[in-house]
This record gives sequence, C-alpha cells and structure tokens, in this order.
Amino acid sequence: METERLLLLPWREGDEWLLEPLATDPLVMRYITGGTPMTAEQIQAGVARQVALYAELGLCRWRLELKDTRETIGFAGVGRLAGMEELEIGWWLAPVHWGHGYATEGGRAALRDAFERVGLSNVISITLPENIASQRVMQRIGLHYQGRRVHAGLEHVVYTTTREEWLAAELDRAGSGG
Repeated sequence: METERLLLLPWREGDEWLLEPLATDPLVMRYITGGTPMTAEQIQAGVARQVALYAELGLCRWRLELKDTRETIGFAGVGRLAGMEELEIGWWLAPVHWGHGYATEGGRAALRDAFERVGLSNVISITLPENIASQRVMQRIGLHYQGRRVHAGLEHVVYTTTREEWLAAELDRAGSGG
C-alpha cells in the first residue's frame, strides 16, 4: 500500500534490523514497556508474529517507509496483543519523525485496508492514559473512546470503531470535502 508520503510494506524474515532501532529506543518504548528496550529475541519474535499474521489474515502492523528516502521510520497497522481477543491497531515511530502526521497517515491507510480489503468488522486501539499523542491519532483515524481496561497489569484507555461506523464517517468526510 502507499499513501502520499509512505509505503506500507509487510515484514519479512530477516527484517529484525529494521525494527531494532525502534524497539531499543527508550522514548519509543516509554508507553510499551516503561522504556525498557526489547531484547534481540523479543524483536525476532515480533517480526515473526507480523510475518505469520500477514500469511494468516493478509494484514499486519505494516512497516512504514518514507517514499522519498526509502527509510523505515516505524510501523502502523492491525495486530494481536497477548491476552486480547480483538485485533488492535497501533503504531510506533522513530522520535525524529514524531509530529509530522505519519502515524495518522499510516494508521488511516491501515484501517481503510483492514475494513475495505480484509473485511474486518471492528478494531480497537489501546494505550496508557498518559499517552495523549496516541489517543489523538486514534481520534483522527476515526476511532472513539470506549472506556478503560487492564492489559498486561496496567490500566489502558480503549478506543474502537466498527466497519459500519468507520464507513459512515468516511462518507461524511467525503461529502464535506475533508
């Protein structure tokens, strides 16, 4: 897939080196692991999960690559979180690329793909309450606040949308020119 500025690519075996800079950056991991870097084994398992999910469902947490430089800057897309039944949309970006709209651009494209091509009926997104930037992305891509839940021993905020809600909102946006 592609957007105006991004390529959304599936992960391949051997792509661990592309995930490592994100997964070992304390700023990126602040709301994921409390800032603790992932180990090489965790990074390898993370890439393997995305490869397997893509083979199974045709979607994943897409690797985000800048079209003009071909630099991998993060990921955005739908995946599975341990201990949760629902599919969850999420994103990680290298800090140098924060604040440029890439998470929203990639998240919106991944959500469109999940609903239109894959045919998912709903998705959720979770984050820690203090992660305001991620909550803003959730709102921008069309998710709405559902409540709170405990995941991995911590309270998270939950945003969600159904395919029908999202399609109706897309029609409204198209009708209003935005």
